Amino acid sequence: MLMSYEEFQERVMNELIDYLPEKYSDCKLELHQVPKLNEVLTGIAIKPKAPCKSFIAPTFYMERLYAQYEESGSFEKTMAEQAVYLEESIKYIPKNILSLDFSKVKEKIVFQIVNTADNIEMLTRCPHRNFEDLSVVYRAITGISNNGVSGFLITNDIAAAEGFTEDELYDFAYVNTKRLFPFKAERIEVMMRRLMRKWGADETEIKEAFPGYTKTPEKERVYVLTNRHDFFGANALLYEDVIAEVAEKIGTDCYILPSSVHDLIVLSAETYVKQNRLANIVKTTNYESVRPSERLSDSIYLFSLSDRRISRASIEEDVS
Repeated sequence: MLMSYEEFQERVMNELIDYLPEKYSDCKLELHQVPKLNEVLTGIAIKPKAPCKSFIAPTFYMERLYAQYEESGSFEKTMAEQAVYLEESIKYIPKNILSLDFSKVKEKIVFQIVNTADNIEMLTRCPHRNFEDLSVVYRAITGISNNGVSGFLITNDIAAAEGFTEDELYDFAYVNTKRLFPFKAERIEVMMRRLMRKWGADETEIKEAFPGYTKTPEKERVYVLTNRHDFFGANALLYEDVIAEVAEKIGTDCYILPSSVHDLIVLSAETYVKQNRLANIVKTTNYESVRPSERLSDSIYLFSLSDRRISRASIEEDVS
């Protein structure tokens, strides 16, 4: 019989240290609430009992541990897996993280767009500004590699300590986001063809799947907009020039569909006129295909080609 969440949490706090490598035997565990993207998790921090300036370890999250326990049915297996995770994670923590030069942090500050309603707790702890039903927060990037992107949220405390105003953070991020994460746009068919090759499809299958896609009229073409690292590509919403470049290819005002925090779908507002159908597609995709931590919004946005502005699209009832 599985333990309840409360029973599991108590046992973790009593026994997790016993499963970790010997060097953690003089450490203690502390619980704290951690605002994450679209959720607040219960963090388990590993801390030395005596002050130690050089100590660093990743945070575990109780809710995720319990989900692993429910799946495996074994407390011992779940704890053993965390010991392996701990050692593997430390390999990817930047070696200079403890001696981070905050005078250079401003060169690594980038945007992160989040859903306002889903991140109220996080927004109380960090500088931000509103953008339609979204909010703009700021992250400092500490590493970009084939293993992923690492960094940390600029909190109110960090901003105050470094004397950064929100306006300054926005200006830093506007330059750095585009430099560190160059945007890219491609036809959705091109992306799907690439994925099919990755999944092992042969060229005949690919050709049959997208017959004559090169002959599709411009106004009927659909583009995927992200960045070179496929990481928080929805930040493109903050760059009218990036959206305009895609809209000019299509030749009309465009709807922007946030398929996740990592990418956007851009298509003609003249060709695809049923706003509520597009909104339903976004909402359905969010709740059936996108992980909660990667959802951005159920809204769709309209880009006006004439005045190069982005606004939240009003959803009208279809009559058909």
